[in-house]
Amino acid sequence: MVHARYQQIADRLRDQIASGVFGPGERLPSEPDLVEEYQASRNTVRLAIALLTNQGLVVTRQGLGTFVQQPTRPFTALLSRVNVPPAGQHADTALPVVGAAAGQPERARSVVVERAEASASVAAALDIKPGDPVVVRRSQRYLGDVPWLLVASFFPIDLASGTALEQAGSIEQGSIKLLADLGHPQQGFRDEIAARMPDSREFEFFGLTTGIPVIVVGRTAYGASRPIRLTRYVYRADRVRLAHEVATIPEKYQAAAEG
Repeated sequence: MVHARYQQIADRLRDQIASGVFGPGERLPSEPDLVEEYQASRNTVRLAIALLTNQGLVVTRQGLGTFVQQPTRPFTALLSRVNVPPAGQHADTALPVVGAAAGQPERARSVVVERAEASASVAAALDIKPGDPVVVRRSQRYLGDVPWLLVASFFPIDLASGTALEQAGSIEQGSIKLLADLGHPQQGFRDEIAARMPDSREFEFFGLTTGIPVIVVGRTAYGASRPIRLTRYVYRADRVRLAHEVATIPEKYQAAAEG
């Protein structure tokens, strides 16, 4: 199958980036130079550059040119270990980072608490009606100075009203322990994982360029008879790997380093 001309040009430039002809941070040939080199129209060259931009390989800086993106080194987040009881899963922090990045300091900024109306998707997860009030706790997480994760936890108002869940700042014992102390111990959870394009807040926080999606882990926690919390973890898709460990793994191979 013969690709369109702009795809052929993009393929050639992609191969040159992969082989190191154009290294991270280096500027690609100018638009007029590419027009001459490939004997293509200006619009065809622009389509090729747009394709590479959407694939996260290059970024265009106004008045300066088009540059090869610095490659990202993914972190690994551990979704769960099956042999860890639900009480051991802490919802007020990021999912545990494992592998080579595990030793980097993790910190939170902007722990914001608010009451809001449940959207249709939040209401479905918590088995309430759309528009019903919920308590929302939001935070931004960093690994060192790298924007790592956005967290938003949603709690039914009848469980959270008048408790520490409505207070700004971190909860020392964690929301799972707090809910258990309030008579709603967590019995289990379900994760739903999806990819989508970022909204404006996510785009700004992660410092994204066009074409890079986000990964959303939606974790619904359950008590004995009802959902008690929905937590959404939003990651930059090219900077995260999600791991899940089942049963017994030799210690040497647990939380293996990123490859």
